[in-house]
Amino acid sequence: MNTFSEYQNIIEKALNRNEISKGLNESRRYTGLAGPTSPGRYTFSDYVSNRSQLSFSADLVAIANKMGAVPLNNQVIGHHPHFSHLKGTTNTEKHYIISAFIDIKGSTNLFKKYDEETNMIITNTIQLAAINVCQLFGGFIQRIQGDGLFVYFGGKNVDKSKATQHCLTALGLFSYFVKNDLKRAFEQHGIERIFTKIGIDFGDDDKVLWGVAGKDNTSEIATYSLHTSLAAKMQAYAGSNEIVVGQYVKDKANFDSMLYTVVEEQRYIFSDQDNAFYYTQYVFDWLKYLKSSQHIATSIAGDITIKPQIATIPSIASLKEVVGENRPYAKIKFR
Repeated sequence: MNTFSEYQNIIEKALNRNEISKGLNESRRYTGLAGPTSPGRYTFSDYVSNRSQLSFSADLVAIANKMGAVPLNNQVIGHHPHFSHLKGTTNTEKHYIISAFIDIKGSTNLFKKYDEETNMIITNTIQLAAINVCQLFGGFIQRIQGDGLFVYFGGKNVDKSKATQHCLTALGLFSYFVKNDLKRAFEQHGIERIFTKIGIDFGDDDKVLWGVAGKDNTSEIATYSLHTSLAAKMQAYAGSNEIVVGQYVKDKANFDSMLYTVVEEQRYIFSDQDNAFYYTQYVFDWLKYLKSSQHIATSIAGDITIKPQIATIPSIASLKEVVGENRPYAKIKFR
């Protein structure tokens, strides 16, 4: 899928650093030459320059817009802008949110073949792919945790069902990138598999309490909710490149029930016998969901790609409203 091609290109350049350096060292050993780093070697400075220009295709941006996703720009980790008024206070507020925990597994295997700088470029680029696609679909990066991320979707004046759909779409696209595009790149370099595990849960207005955790500059605006905790636990039950979601995510997304399968290892991620509350967790079939999307095309081989998004052509009536009477060269007469 070409959606993450810019990220994949950076990762492939980083993977090639080792081969270029190895070849250069072999040449120096046999010729007795010594000199500066090979001009073909991808440097950290190259990476810093490239990552500032990372973007997604106009087609993917158009899909996010059509789905009604509103990106949260200029984010400050740990300080969701919809609840920033709680900063520096002891106030609390109840409001729904979707919590998503994304863990990238197997990246420590990179240390078997690559130095720390190469490892940083690779893992950081994978993280950036997750960060940027989540932000595009309205996600807020609450925390970076090692190789993984903790992300919120939803907020004030954001429809609950749409926010849930945005979350599943963003993380489905990211999962495809890791499972397919990155897998091929890593296999070419003999690297053991790197995969993702994701847990997502929805907490409604009466089940999520927002407040400040910590103090002063060592603080963040956090949620205190069973469902934030459960999202982290669900991640542990996810298999390789799987997304596990709670019952409330299934209810809010309004997707076909055929996209969900009960987690066989432990159906109930939480149970409260005294209150007869048994909360089910499901594996979400993100690939089947993506393939069913009107915005996605599937090849004979099963690979997916984003369909070109046709721009909306304004009507004659709307053009008349914009142009008004100031159209000396217009050949169309408005009636």
